[in-house]
Amino acid sequence: MIKHCLFLFWAVVLTDALNYKECRNTNHHPDVCKYMAQFHKNYSNHTELKLRARHIMNSRKYVQNGVEFGHTSRSDRFKHELKRNNLMHPLIRKNIARLTKNKHKELTSASHLPPIDWRDIDGKPFVTDVKNQGECGGCFAFAAAAVLEYWSKKHGHPKSLSVQHLMDCTSTSTGQNDGCDGGLMEYVFEYGKKHSVVLESRYPFAERDATCPNAQLLSHMAVSNWKVLERENNRFAEQQLEKILHEYGPVAVGVDSLEWDNYKNGIYKHHMCSQDIDHAVTIVGYTDKAWIVKNSWGTEWGDNGYIYLERGHNTCGVAEYITYITNAYPIIANRPSV
Repeated sequence: MIKHCLFLFWAVVLTDALNYKECRNTNHHPDVCKYMAQFHKNYSNHTELKLRARHIMNSRKYVQNGVEFGHTSRSDRFKHELKRNNLMHPLIRKNIARLTKNKHKELTSASHLPPIDWRDIDGKPFVTDVKNQGECGGCFAFAAAAVLEYWSKKHGHPKSLSVQHLMDCTSTSTGQNDGCDGGLMEYVFEYGKKHSVVLESRYPFAERDATCPNAQLLSHMAVSNWKVLERENNRFAEQQLEKILHEYGPVAVGVDSLEWDNYKNGIYKHHMCSQDIDHAVTIVGYTDKAWIVKNSWGTEWGDNGYIYLERGHNTCGVAEYITYITNAYPIIANRPSV
């Protein structure tokens, strides 16, 4: 079953929040107070602080099969704080009516290609900085934006695109996505064909649902065509990723992130997670052994915001739902948002 893009339903009232100083004053374990200070955490009351403290203490550093786990900005989360996102459920995706041109066609395994990392190609970055979705479940928009930002670099410089714009304008009364409650990247790419995408500086991320602006905005990128590849329809889906990454740049995929909160570094093994996707991320390259995955949980999580997934085993469902752009182009003009 599908979980939400990690939306926290326990609202924190910051005006009365307890910070690390109150943690020290109430004689909590020093590691808990240190955690709150390091990751700038505030909790709504003493009851929440006690519950979080217990969870934080159970998330101490350890190494398993070469993977390091420990305190990250997400180590105070509880599993029950995850909400299901039905749009990523295979039964929902199976019923999506896609045009033939939007379906990945190659059905055989691709030839082995050398590793590639779009973060650094001959000293040039084709990937922007890691973002933080906070308490909003708009991971699908972050993943899609990262793909589009690669195409921005191909036509100039990598510029951060407006995740808020992509999230809000595909989550209207006639849109298919659901804002901070999740969505699919292909709907973002289709929106980019009709309306184009604006820069982050023009329409900043607000970490909440908002109304798609009923006005013309200065556009930056437009999509020519996009494709979807699903393992259910192509048993060689993971093998296709090498060729796609070389020809078309970063790709947005669905993954099972249920056990990722305490990940620090190392190659995450296939037996550490399921293939029940609940979250959207962007593959920006690969090594001989791992997919290089850009997340949207900020740089205080993982390996500076990245996770490395073991290749060849559909680790965390990385090949279940793959979306990518085959061509996009810059456009500088005032175009309507809806």
